Amino acid sequence: MEFQISQTIMRIFSSLLLVLSFQVSFACGWSVSPETSRLALFKAQREGFFKLTPFYYSADYYYSTNTISGVDQELNCLEWKKKLGNQIDPKDVHTILYETDSEQFETAFENKSLKKAFEKNTFIEALLLPKNKAFLNYIVFAKKLEYNSNTEVKWESWSQIGYGSKEHKLADVTDFEKKIKSAKDTFLKQRYAFLMLRYSFYAQDKNEVIRLYDTYFADNKNTILAPWALYYKALCIDDFPLQNYLLSKVFAACEEKSFAVLQHYNWKLTAETLALAQNDEERSVILAIESFRNPAPDLKTIEEIYALSPNSVNLSFLIGREINKLEDWIFTPQYTNNGSPSVVFNGTVWYDNYAKAKEENYNKDILHLRALEYFLISIREQTSGEQKDYITAAIAQLCFIDDQVDEGKKYTNMISDNANASIKMQKNIQLALVSLKQDDLKSEKVQNQLFAYFDSVENLVETDYGLFKNLYSLYRIASADFSKKGDRVSAGLLMMKSDLKNEGEYSICNNPYYYSYIGYFDRSATVEDMDHLMALKEKEDKTPFEKYICSGTIAPDINYYKDLKGTIAFRNNNLELALKTFSSMPKDFWDKNYEFKNYLNENPFAPKILQNDKERKFDYHFNKADFIAKLIQLKKQNTAASNLQLAHAYFNVSYLGNSWMMVAYDWTSGESYVDYVYGDNSEHEKSYQKGNYYGLTMAKMYYEKALKMSKNNNEKALASLMIFECNYYNHYANIVSAEEEEKNPFKAGQELVNFYSVYKTTPTFKRYNCPLLKAFIN
Repeated sequence: MEFQISQTIMRIFSSLLLVLSFQVSFACGWSVSPETSRLALFKAQREGFFKLTPFYYSADYYYSTNTISGVDQELNCLEWKKKLGNQIDPKDVHTILYETDSEQFETAFENKSLKKAFEKNTFIEALLLPKNKAFLNYIVFAKKLEYNSNTEVKWESWSQIGYGSKEHKLADVTDFEKKIKSAKDTFLKQRYAFLMLRYSFYAQDKNEVIRLYDTYFADNKNTILAPWALYYKALCIDDFPLQNYLLSKVFAACEEKSFAVLQHYNWKLTAETLALAQNDEERSVILAIESFRNPAPDLKTIEEIYALSPNSVNLSFLIGREINKLEDWIFTPQYTNNGSPSVVFNGTVWYDNYAKAKEENYNKDILHLRALEYFLISIREQTSGEQKDYITAAIAQLCFIDDQVDEGKKYTNMISDNANASIKMQKNIQLALVSLKQDDLKSEKVQNQLFAYFDSVENLVETDYGLFKNLYSLYRIASADFSKKGDRVSAGLLMMKSDLKNEGEYSICNNPYYYSYIGYFDRSATVEDMDHLMALKEKEDKTPFEKYICSGTIAPDINYYKDLKGTIAFRNNNLELALKTFSSMPKDFWDKNYEFKNYLNENPFAPKILQNDKERKFDYHFNKADFIAKLIQLKKQNTAASNLQLAHAYFNVSYLGNSWMMVAYDWTSGESYVDYVYGDNSEHEKSYQKGNYYGLTMAKMYYEKALKMSKNNNEKALASLMIFECNYYNHYANIVSAEEEEKNPFKAGQELVNFYSVYKTTPTFKRYNCPLLKAFIN
C-alpha cells in the first residue's frame, strides 16, 4: 500500500480528534434536562401544600407532578349531599359528575335505565325521586352542554370522546336565562348561572360573564362555584391590576384554579395590585403569588409575608422553596457531573472563568443561606404547632447544607413527636445525613439504621412521585460519604440507586444494560474492590442494608465483574492476575455479551495504523485469556521479534488501536453518555498502563527494545516508523488547542531520519514511504 501522510494532514486529523466525538453507546437516544440532575432533599410539607405543588422550585417552567388536587370537586359533591340528603355518598356524586361520560348518562336517562346502569348509586337514587326531578333535569342538561363546543372533545379535557349516534342532540342554549329564572331553588339558580357564565366565557362574551357573576355570585359566595365563577370574571377584566387582585382572591378561595391563576397572572404590577388589597391576609397572598415562580434569592418577600401573616401556609411553602434553591445552587455542582446548578443566571459567566464563577456564586449562596437561617431562628419561638415543626426542620436542613452537622442534629432533635408524617419523613432524611457524616459507616448497626431511614422515604413514594427526587439526592450524597470512608462498593451501588430513582432518565430506555452495572466501578474500583463486590453478590445472608443496596443494582452475571477485574488488572500491567481472572470465565463470554465481538474482532498483533480499510479483517476470534497468555509468552521470549509483536499489541490496545476494548468500555474524543452519567474519565484513562492508552508509552518502549535488539534492518525500519507514530500521537494527545500547537509544534526524531536513510532499501520503507511523510524531517 501507499502510506501517504503529511504534517498538514496529520495536524488536521489531530484537530478533528479534539472536536469529533465517536462513542460506543448502545442507546435509543438520550438527553438529560437540568431538572433531572438537580438535587433536592427538603420536602417537608404542611397541610395545604397540595394545591401549591406546581410551584415547587424547578428548572422547568413549572414543577412536574403526577397528582392534582380534587378538593374542589369533593366540596361540590358535599354541596349536593347537603342539598339532597345525608343518605347520599359523596363518592357516588363524584362518579356521576366527574367520571361518567355524557353519552353514557344520557343514554341511560332516555332509556329510563339510570337505576340499572348505576346500580346502588345513592346519588342516582335521590335524583330519581319525584321531588328531585328539577335536579335530575339539571344534570342531564349539564352533561349535554359538556360537548356543545366540540362534539369530539369534552370541555377542559384532553379526552377524545365521540358519540356513537350521529343524531345525538346537543344542549339547547337559547333558553339559558329562562332556565335560571324558572329554577325555584337558589342552589339550582347558581348552577345554571355557572353553566351559562362558563359557556359565555368560551363564547367570548365578556360582559355577560361579568353580569352573571355580579348577579348570582357576588352576594352569595357560600359555594365552591363562587371562586370558579370569579376566575372567569377576572379573565374578562381589562384592568390588569384589578384582574390580578381578583385572581389572588380565587387563589385563596379554592384549589382547582391555583395553577390557572399563576398562568394568567400579570407580573410586575405588584404595587398596583397590593393597593387594591383590603387587609394583610390579602396582601400576603399577592406577595406569595409574585414569589411562587421567582428563581432568584427572595428572603425579602418571605420576611414581608411573615410580617403580614406569620402562620401562613404560603409562607412555609416559600421557605421550603428557598431551601430547594440553595440545595440546587450548592449541592447540584457538588454531587453531579455537569458542574453547575440546574438554574443558572448570566450563564456565560460560568464559561468565561468557571472556577472563579463557582467560588463567587458559592460565597454568595452561603451568605444567603445564613441570612435565611438566622431569620428562621429569630422567628421560631414565635411560631407553634405544625408551623414550628416545619421551621425547625427547615433550620436543620440549612445547617446540613452549610455542613454544620452538630447544629443540624440539634434542630432535628427539636422536631416534636407530634409532627405530621411529611415532617417526620424529613426528620428521617436529616437523621440519615447525621449518620452519614458522623457514624462508623462500616458498622452493621449503622448501616441497618440507614436502611430504616431510607425505607421510611421509600414507603411514601407511591403517594408522591416527587420523592424520587429526594431519594436520588439522598443516595447521591450517601454514595459520596461512603466513598470518602473508602467503601467504594457501597458507594457504587448507592450511586446506581440514585440513578434508578432519578425518574429512569439515566437508564437507557428505562432498562438496565451491561455497562450500567459496572460503570461506577469502571471509574473508581480496584481489583480488591471487585473481590468485595463479587463476595457481596454471592453472600447468602445479606444484612437489610446489603439487600437494599443490591436490589436492582447488582449485575445478573458475576462474569460482568470478573471481566472488569481482569480489565483493571490489565490496566495495572498485572498480566498474571488478568490471565487468572479471564481464564475463570466462560470462553464464549466475549461472544455473547456487551459489544465485545463488535470491537474485539481484529488481529491485535498487526498495527491498525499501518492498514488501509481494504486490508483490515474483522473475522478474528478474540479471547481475552488467550490474548493475555500470549503477551506473557512473548515477554518471556524477549527477542526482537517478540518485542515487536508486544509493541504492536500495546499499540492496538491504545485508543488508536483495533483492540482498545481490552482496556476501556467506551471510546470517545468528546463527551459521551457514560461520561455524563459517571463523570469525565479522561484523566483516569491517561493512567492506564503507565500512560499507554493515550500516550503509547508501552508500545514505544517495546518498539525501542525491538529496534535495539534486532539485527534485521526490515524489523528495524518497522520499529523506527512506529516509534515515529508513537511520538507523534503522544505529542498530540497533550495538545488541546491550536494556540498550544502553534507554540509547541511536533518535531520528528532521529528514528524518521534513519527510516529515510539507513533503512531506505528495506521492504518496509518501500511499502510505507511517501514524499509527504518526509516533510516531517527538519
